[in-house]
Amino acid sequence: MSLKATKENLRQEYFNILKKEEITTSFQPILSLKNSDILGYEALSRGPANSYFHPPHLLFDYAKKINKIWELDLLCRLKAIERSKKIIGDKLLFINIDPNVINDPTFKRGLTKDYLQKHDLDTMHIVLELTEHTAVNDYKTFNEVLKNYRQQGYRIAVDDAGDGYSGLRLMTEIHPSFIKIDMSLIRNIDKDMIKKELLKSFQRFSQITNIQLIAEGIETYDELRTLIEIGIPYGQGYYLQRPCESFVSIPEGLVEEIHTLNLIKKEIQYYPDTISLGSLNRSDPAIQHHDTCSTVHNIFSTNYNLQGIVVLKQSKPIGLIMRNKFYFEMERDPHKDNFLSRPLRFIMDHTPLILDYSTDIKQASTFAISREESSVYDYIIVTKEQHYIGVVPIAYLLDAFTQNEIKTKPYRN
Repeated sequence: MSLKATKENLRQEYFNILKKEEITTSFQPILSLKNSDILGYEALSRGPANSYFHPPHLLFDYAKKINKIWELDLLCRLKAIERSKKIIGDKLLFINIDPNVINDPTFKRGLTKDYLQKHDLDTMHIVLELTEHTAVNDYKTFNEVLKNYRQQGYRIAVDDAGDGYSGLRLMTEIHPSFIKIDMSLIRNIDKDMIKKELLKSFQRFSQITNIQLIAEGIETYDELRTLIEIGIPYGQGYYLQRPCESFVSIPEGLVEEIHTLNLIKKEIQYYPDTISLGSLNRSDPAIQHHDTCSTVHNIFSTNYNLQGIVVLKQSKPIGLIMRNKFYFEMERDPHKDNFLSRPLRFIMDHTPLILDYSTDIKQASTFAISREESSVYDYIIVTKEQHYIGVVPIAYLLDAFTQNEIKTKPYRN
C-alpha cells in the first residue's frame, strides 16, 4: 500500500468515526484524600476498539493535524454528557477541552448548555478542564470568554499543571477553581524530597488563593500516603480507581486506608512521640543476597531518587547498600567490570540499623543519630516479626517532627 493510500485510509477512518459518533467514554473518579468522598468524575474519550485511533493521543493529535479539533472536542463533550445523565447527586463532571476550542462559535452559542438541560444536568455540575499543552496567545480575550462561561455556572480547571511554563501561566492568569497536578510531579514523590517540597509550595499557594488541588496519576500506596501528609485535598489515579464505563463506588478497603492515613497524619502533627516507625514506613523493593553489584547498579541507574537498597536472605534483612557509598567504592576500583560482578557481601553494610515497626519515632531518631557519622543518613530498615517490610529515610523522621512546627505536646483528653 502506498503512503498516499495509507494517509487517505486514515483520513477516511477518522471521518467515519466523527460521522458515526464512534467515541467511547469512560469515567475515572476524583476522590477527597481527606475522607474518601467522590468529588466527581473525569470523562475520558477514546476511539473505537481495534481502531488506529483508539488511543486518545492518536485521536486528538490527528484532529489537530487536519484542523478538526473543534468537531472532535464537541463530539467527545456531548458523548460524555449523554453518558452522565445518571450521575449521582451533586458530583462534578470534569470534561477535557483544548483552550482554543472555547473560541468555536458552536461552543459559544450555548449548544453544550442546551444539551445539558436535555439530559437533566446543570452547568454547575460541569468543570471545563483546560490542558496546558496548547498555548494561549491572547489572555485578555481568553479571560473574557471564560468569564462568560463562569457566569453560566461552569467551573474551570487547569490540567497537567507543572508540566511546563504555559501551565503555570495559565493557572495564574485565569484563576481556576481547580488545578490538576501533572502525574510527572506525583510519580515517586515519596522518594523525591524536591518534588515533595514543590508540592508543599503548591499547597500553600492553593490555600492563599482558594484554588483546590487535584493530584493526578496516583499509582502507589506510598504516593498516596505522601500526598495526604502534604495535605493535597483531592486525587485520582489507578491506585484509587481505574477508569470505568459507569460511575463506580470506592472499595471499602481504600476508604479505610485513606481514613487511617489521615489519622496517622494527625497523630504525627500533635503526638509525634507516640507514633510508631511503621507509620512512616516506605515499602521499597529489596534484593536477595545472591545478587551481584551489577543488579544494584541497574536499579540505581533506573531509579535516580532511590538512595538505598536493602539486601535480604529470603525475607529477612541482612544488609544495606547506600547509593553514595556504592559509587564511591565503584570509582575506587580500577576494574569496574570486575566490580559489577562482585557478590553483594563485599560491598553492603552488614550492620545497618534494623528496627521493629512498633518502635516509636522518637526512640528511632535516637538510634539513628547515635550511629557513626558516615552512616547517620543511611536508611532505617523496618521489620515486622523480623521480616522486612520497608525503609524509613532520615528525612522522613525530620519531616515528622517539623510538620506544622510541632512544639510542646498539648494536653490530651
